[in-house]
Order: sequence, then C-alpha cells, then structure tokens
Amino acid sequence: MSETTEELVRFITEEGLNNGEWGFIHDVFAPDYEVHTAGLALPKGPTAFQLAVQFWKRAFPDFTCSIQQLLSSGDFVTLRFITTGTHTGPLMWMPPTGRGFVVEGVDLHRIENGKVAESWISDDFPRILIELGIVEEPKPPADAAPPTLVVPAATGGV
Repeated sequence: MSETTEELVRFITEEGLNNGEWGFIHDVFAPDYEVHTAGLALPKGPTAFQLAVQFWKRAFPDFTCSIQQLLSSGDFVTLRFITTGTHTGPLMWMPPTGRGFVVEGVDLHRIENGKVAESWISDDFPRILIELGIVEEPKPPADAAPPTLVVPAATGGV
C-alpha cells in the first residue's frame, strides 16, 4: 500500500477523506486506532476514521483537504493542509447555509508497524462556523487599541 509514513498519510487523506473511500481502513489503521479531536466522540478502531469522514461529507459533500506539506519524524507525520467545502447538508443540528469555507490546519498522525495508530486532528471548527455565517466573528470596540506586539494588517503588519 504505502512505502513510507508520509505516503500512508497522503493515501488516507486523498482516498479516505477526499474521495470518501474507506474499504481499506482495516488495512491501514491499527485495531486500537484512536482519534484525538474536540467535539466528536469517536470509538477506538478503524471505524473512527470512517465516522469522521462521514461527519464532514454529510455536511459538506464537496469537502476537500489539500495537502500543503507533509513532514515526518520517527513515528510521527505532520500534515499541513487547507480544507474547503460547501455547507449543503446538516452539520450536527445546524441546517445547511449554502455557504462555503476555506480553513487551514495542521494534523499529527502516529504510525506504528505500518499502520496509523493515533491522530490528533486540529479542525478549526470556530473558523468554519464563522465562514458559514452561523457564528459572528467577535469585533473589538471601535476605540480599542490592538493587543500589545500586534500590528494591524491594514498598516502592513502581520
């Protein structure tokens, strides 16, 4: 299937997450695979991956994760990505808005004996909700100064 840990993470991202395929999950995820993510109570085992994919694809059928960078060190692979999607299905109890989102993130996967054993998922759920118009982005008061050591983007800063 995969010759390197980076190829394994690329495979599960492209085939599983992007294409919604999971017939391979028992071949590439450890029997006690564990997902660490906020807000989703997923069981241990390969089906956790399938359930996570189904969660996103139900709300965003066109959900796509574009790999920007893969880095590996020992048993760990870090994935820097951009995800996009259009909210055309229910997201938990929230009805579809028809709006899209673009969010960047970083995930970490631990590989053991050629299989994904653990994943730490950094879904930027607050940003997704803001971009969908479900949650309003907090705005500072009109007379508020920027936080210390932060230069407003409008002045050419960060």
